[in-house]
Amino acid sequence: MREIEQYGLLGDDECELFPWLPTPRPPFNIWVTPEELAPFFLVQHHPFSISLLLRTGDRFQADIWKQLGLEGSSKDWETLTKGIIKEWEEDNSGTDMFHFDWDEEIFCVFSQYIDDLMMLARRVRAVCNDKNSMCRYLG
Repeated sequence: MREIEQYGLLGDDECELFPWLPTPRPPFNIWVTPEELAPFFLVQHHPFSISLLLRTGDRFQADIWKQLGLEGSSKDWETLTKGIIKEWEEDNSGTDMFHFDWDEEIFCVFSQYIDDLMMLARRVRAVCNDKNSMCRYLG
């Protein structure tokens, strides 16, 4: 397993430069609280991106995953999140705003679009509170 700060970390040559942002980029404005996202958590990769992570070994929503015949692995979390993102992209103009970086123990979705990632993080957390929603996005 890598260090937590390494998930979603972009190299200098991988970062998209946004002409509307001042150089250097100002500190991120994190407007979601850790309590709103738990057990997910955010890691900042200033000045480029931010990551939303989950330790899959914590077995968050394990009973729902089991009922669906899934394990709750990082790949399962990616499938769920991609379902949410697909709906997101239908309602917004951004494409390829979110990227994934995971292994067997950590699920990570990250983006340079800080506010969009925080909104996605809240949406993923809300979906996890509703079994029917989880099923809809996984189906």
